[in-house]
Amino acid sequence: MDNQIFEPPPNQRCRVTLPEHILNRNETNLCARITEQATETYHQEPRPQQVQAVSSLVKGRHTFVLAGTGFGKSRIAEIFFRLFEKKSKAVVLVLNPLDALGDNQALEKKSAGFSAINLKKMEFDRKIALEIRSGAFNFVYLSPEIFLNSALFKELYYDEEFQDRLATIVIDKAHIIYSWGLVDSGKAKKSSAHKRTEDVSIFRPSYGDMGAQLSATEGVPLLLLSATCRPVAVEKILKCLKLTEDTVDFVRGELTRPEIRILRVVMARSLKSTRDLLPVIEKLETPEDKIAPTLIYSGSRKATFQVMKMVNNARDTPGHEYNPYSPMIRRYHANTGDLAKVDSIEAFTDGKFPYVSCTMALGLGQNWKKVRKVIHMGRGDPSNICQMIGRCGRDGRPGLAVLFVEKNRRNGKNHIEDFENVKEQTDDIRMDALAVTPVCLRIAFSLDNLHGYIPMSTDDEKYLEEKKREIEEGFPTCRCSNCFPDEATQLYENMRELTLDNFSDAVLNPAILPIAATVPFDSIPRKRRPARKDLSPVLLQFSESLLKEFEKFFWVQFPEAATFSPKDLFNFEQAKDIARHIPEIKEPDDILDDIGGGSVEGQQELLYDYVVKFREGDAFHSYLIDEETNRTNVEIEKKKKRQESRARANTKTDEQIHEEQARLAEKHAASEIETARKLIAAEKRKTDAANRRAAAEKKKEDSKRKWEEDRVYLEGYKKAAREKQSSQTEREIVKKPKPKRLDVTSHNS
Repeated sequence: MDNQIFEPPPNQRCRVTLPEHILNRNETNLCARITEQATETYHQEPRPQQVQAVSSLVKGRHTFVLAGTGFGKSRIAEIFFRLFEKKSKAVVLVLNPLDALGDNQALEKKSAGFSAINLKKMEFDRKIALEIRSGAFNFVYLSPEIFLNSALFKELYYDEEFQDRLATIVIDKAHIIYSWGLVDSGKAKKSSAHKRTEDVSIFRPSYGDMGAQLSATEGVPLLLLSATCRPVAVEKILKCLKLTEDTVDFVRGELTRPEIRILRVVMARSLKSTRDLLPVIEKLETPEDKIAPTLIYSGSRKATFQVMKMVNNARDTPGHEYNPYSPMIRRYHANTGDLAKVDSIEAFTDGKFPYVSCTMALGLGQNWKKVRKVIHMGRGDPSNICQMIGRCGRDGRPGLAVLFVEKNRRNGKNHIEDFENVKEQTDDIRMDALAVTPVCLRIAFSLDNLHGYIPMSTDDEKYLEEKKREIEEGFPTCRCSNCFPDEATQLYENMRELTLDNFSDAVLNPAILPIAATVPFDSIPRKRRPARKDLSPVLLQFSESLLKEFEKFFWVQFPEAATFSPKDLFNFEQAKDIARHIPEIKEPDDILDDIGGGSVEGQQELLYDYVVKFREGDAFHSYLIDEETNRTNVEIEKKKKRQESRARANTKTDEQIHEEQARLAEKHAASEIETARKLIAAEKRKTDAANRRAAAEKKKEDSKRKWEEDRVYLEGYKKAAREKQSSQTEREIVKKPKPKRLDVTSHNS
């Protein structure tokens, strides 16, 4: 068989084009036609920015759409595709940042009536390539790995028949290009913020060739989509893709998501332990089907398992993190098996479990409208965090974002004063600024997207402008933890009480919940860590050897690297961190904790193998013997100091005993005096009472005696008065005349 996979087409080339009645319209009529067709298809009027983007593609212009999550950016390519006639068999090529994301997007397109396929390295074969060339699929999804490194796809891509079918090439999540380190500056490769998001920060130097391959499609417009893309990132992305601003139409939509309430919580425990999750997981009495669907994002794949353990501990179901069919929580990251990914996505969508512990591999491109709550563990790049929290509240109902941040980051900026002399915010500074800024968090994310920095003061000029714009646009008042800390505290302290029934009401009005007793948004005091001990000469020599070993590996892998060096990926400080934890390193993934996240392919295994080899050598055994001797000497010295301290304590105790005895004696004497005083006072009160009783008795006797004496005189007076009255009565009787007798005879006559 001939080495060429595709035979040249027998007929003359004929590039797919839009119908004449579309191309011949002026701007106004074209926008009206796009609006009419989209309204008929989706039964709702498209946004003006969606229409503007489609119009730009119709004119053959490269288009960069910058709009917030949930804006409907993925629908732009659909509307544009529907303008083509079906018989033309146009093809839309979509580049996704990860293989894992295309499955869900292809499924969504199929459910919308399109034919779609997600190309995977293990499944992409000649038969599928021929089907794609013939126009069997409307939408073809693939990752940059396939786009750049697959010989089969390259032959398909450069085939004239396929090139003629291309309607547009979509670069979804365009900001990831900047995170990958495709830019010439190489700054992302040195960034701690970049490394903190593992499934996005894997370093891909070969992706710098993407621009050259994309430019090989003459007359095919590019559609770049992003929800978080700072000006500096836009500039570098265009440079990487070999585009200039005058060849690109920028369409800017609303970046702010006012329906999401943001709570920033200072962690009281270590990020690695994830114990700060315990107070926010719903109580055991709440059944799984009543828990609001939640995504918990971690910076590393290893941390996703620890999150599962903590959630199960909070629900009193320890050990269920090993259950792949858990009704409470499952996990998802770039290395999860393909079948497990499909099962997890389908089960979560069907409501079979409410929690997903994941890395950023989940959510990039998933248009889930059921997610109500997003939790992010630890500090991170504000652009990535903005993407992650944008996964909730996409159905128009209130969403809740909880950002757990460490109070201190080693070698970072942990106080507002640390930002006073900062002229330009790097990725690491932006990460730290988001963790400590006192300003409105909603505006902070907006300014980071618009201007590439996190404001640190409410007097910031651009902050005031954005605040004024939000008021003019009629946005509801922001109720983040910086704007309304008391309400935020009440909501945070009662998150265990949240259910699907009260979620919206509680997020909008936490006053319906009980009053919280603590304020997690204030600074939480933490123990100061002891200073790091200097490494022994043996471990220092190991660190130097490890660094040299990596440099050899690097130049073998990237012999022509010019914009970065081995130290940009692995430096001496990281080598020393590994040296400090040599006994604790049990597997290659443990290396990630010391090098800060993602790595070059093969780097973990190289470093781990070198550690194992060193541990098996004589130098390490001698080091262990020396360490044991040192520990013994330290223990002896500590024991001696404890004895001295105990002796000093005993002396001090004797002095304290004497002082206490003197104090007690003085207290006893004072007590005796007080008792005597009270006795004297009591005796005096007793005597006074007796005197009062005697006086009362005497007064009573005197009164009685006087009454007896007075009674004799009174009786005499009474007797004399009676006698006098009796005598007077008798005299009156004697003097009274006798009545005349009536003469009856005389009267009768």
